[in-house]
Amino acid sequence: MDLIVRPAAGLSGELEPQASKLHTQFASALALLAGGKSVIENPLRVKDTNVMLQAAETLGVTVKRTQDRWSIWGAGGSPKPTQNVIDARNSGTALSLLTSIAALASTLTVLNGDTQLRSRPMPVLLRSLHRLGADVHSTKPDDSPPFVIFGGGLVGGKVRLGEVSAHCLPAILLPCPYAGKRVELSFKRKQGDPQLRAILELTKRAGVEVSSRGKKLLIPNQPYRAFNFRVPQELAAAAPFIIAATLTNSKLKLRGVKGVAGRDVAFLDVLKMAGLRVRVSKKSFVAEGKQNPRAAKLDLSRVPELLPMISVLACRAKGKTLIGNAGEARTMKSDRVSATARELRRMGAKVLERHDGLLIQGPAKLKGCEVDGHEDYAVVTALIVAGLLAEGETKVKNGATALRTSCSRFISTFQGLGADISYAV
Repeated sequence: MDLIVRPAAGLSGELEPQASKLHTQFASALALLAGGKSVIENPLRVKDTNVMLQAAETLGVTVKRTQDRWSIWGAGGSPKPTQNVIDARNSGTALSLLTSIAALASTLTVLNGDTQLRSRPMPVLLRSLHRLGADVHSTKPDDSPPFVIFGGGLVGGKVRLGEVSAHCLPAILLPCPYAGKRVELSFKRKQGDPQLRAILELTKRAGVEVSSRGKKLLIPNQPYRAFNFRVPQELAAAAPFIIAATLTNSKLKLRGVKGVAGRDVAFLDVLKMAGLRVRVSKKSFVAEGKQNPRAAKLDLSRVPELLPMISVLACRAKGKTLIGNAGEARTMKSDRVSATARELRRMGAKVLERHDGLLIQGPAKLKGCEVDGHEDYAVVTALIVAGLLAEGETKVKNGATALRTSCSRFISTFQGLGADISYAV
């Protein structure tokens, strides 16, 4: 269904950012492998996270779910698939985690996805699992799904991985405690990403403490144990609301975020570099406008998924903004670099596409028109914010469908803050 967006003079009100999608998915994967009953509270309930629960049941695990709690009785490191084909649908994170889990099974498993997911090459994931001793293969020359996993476990030992993005590491680390030999991973650079630290805190909660020594990670040979975990709300998940508020005559209070961790750190660093402020008050964060962003060189290596939203911000900055180190954004739910460049140009922005990001000349006078969300929620949310900042009406094609994969209450939340967004008849 298409979305209609009209300009917003300002937004006001309060919201609670949604729970972290990565934490929900990774906690589900840990619970699947752990022994006993694990409880995940405040999970993000969207299509991308429900995939993990459905796959868990296919892998022989018992799952009980309520509105605010998931209970998972794990497989104790030995998943027993009840069928040999698992559908990860549209979630790249779920696909990578399930590929690692299937490597620990004793039987062959095929992992598939929808048309969009099947077009996403994952050579680093497959290469890394091969080096750990997993028998994992793509059915295509470009290392995109479907994947065939023959099972049988991991060999482990000392493994050199070289250059690995932080987004790939959760799936690589996940099965390591069950390898035949204690795993020692060596990287080209020291792994200090805030999002990785958040993942390692979760493995520690499940009884496996990973040691970081310079460019190495040491994973002990011991099984995950059952755990209780409350999924944190994530400031970065509210990036569209925060950026819309800072660029319009708005005041927005964000409640429920207990602390800044994971990708929130990188998100706030990028905002600071662009000259935007999010104020911390008692028990909340406050985003106010109208602020004037500045042109800057923005490194998105830690948050490449935010490229579409940061690009809208750059359209308001005076001068040239270089968004770089975001090449990974090309292999997400869409090629976010090309998709963002194409649609913002339609709205009147001056955008030059680069191999790992964008060069944007601002300030741009955005004009409403018909744009394509490329079946990618991140592109859709960015175009909605661009529509709020533009002159005239903006129509986002198929926007509502894409939002359901990762942020199902996005439209109603924006409407509650005063935004004029509606569904096309």
